[in-house]
Amino acid sequence: MLPSAKLKHHYLLEIKNLKTFFFLPEGVVKAVDDISFYMDSGECIGIVGESGCGKSVTALSILGLIPFPPGRIVDGEILFQGENLRKLTPAGLRSIRGNKIAMIFQEPMTSLNPVYTLGKQIAEVYTAHEGLSNKEAMARAEEMLDKLQIPLPSKRIHEYPHNLSGGMRQRVMIAMALACNPELILADEPTTALDVTIQAQILERMMELQESLQTSVILITHNLGIVAEFARRVIVMYAGKIVEEAPVIPLFEEPLHPYTKGLLHSIPKLGRKAIEGKQRLAEIPGMVPSLNNLPEGCHFHPRCSQARGICRNEEPGLLPIQAGHQVACWAVMEGWE
Repeated sequence: MLPSAKLKHHYLLEIKNLKTFFFLPEGVVKAVDDISFYMDSGECIGIVGESGCGKSVTALSILGLIPFPPGRIVDGEILFQGENLRKLTPAGLRSIRGNKIAMIFQEPMTSLNPVYTLGKQIAEVYTAHEGLSNKEAMARAEEMLDKLQIPLPSKRIHEYPHNLSGGMRQRVMIAMALACNPELILADEPTTALDVTIQAQILERMMELQESLQTSVILITHNLGIVAEFARRVIVMYAGKIVEEAPVIPLFEEPLHPYTKGLLHSIPKLGRKAIEGKQRLAEIPGMVPSLNNLPEGCHFHPRCSQARGICRNEEPGLLPIQAGHQVACWAVMEGWE
């Protein structure tokens, strides 16, 4: 009897050398420029960075939602359970969206359809992907609203988005995302427009459901506190590239890239100075460069206090430093040689 061949391990999601560009009259915008990462089933990873760093475009690329024209995925692979999503037909992609991969958008008021009731919008997920009748789908929609702790779900399913508060609308978005028990949720700034109390409630409930359903989550956010609490690994993006990736504790305890250090130092800290109002927040000098006019070499060098000659002329690649910790920085590379 022949020995059985060892099965190749497939990550739930694996991004390989992804490039997503926007072709505009003023030039080519390299929104996502040659990034690679992976995630396993049941894992939660955080993607952080300033606005315009490519976080949301990465999520939209995974689902094939890049508007064309002017945007286009020009290179790379998006492997979901070993299957390259870029090779699927439009119908094949539609069968995955909302079913196996779901997305929570950052502004529910513009993501929910104002002319349809909340129940109808959630029920559409069940009719499209599970073939349920309208009556069965509405019953399931009511159950999902109840799971998200929305009061009077039997009444809410007949209301419209404008009837609910921002926090309640975001709960509806999460209900839609979780409706078919997807294996991956892309949460793009899911609590940006909410006050901190509602943010905490929404995230806590979302992560409770994620753990019970064993759903994987990519959490895209500016809020490093949220990442520290919920994510297992962190990907730091700047100007369309990954500049650092690490497990959450090593990244917070010993950040290596100057940009990551700048993000962490800009977080307000409790203490006497903060209480008396005398604490001055640290800031990263300068601004994120225009993605159609990026500086040569390391894109961060105009804002970096550690920049040297090679930083201005040659772009660094990601260097593995420790287990699971990699960084793209010439200064760090010289220190670890």
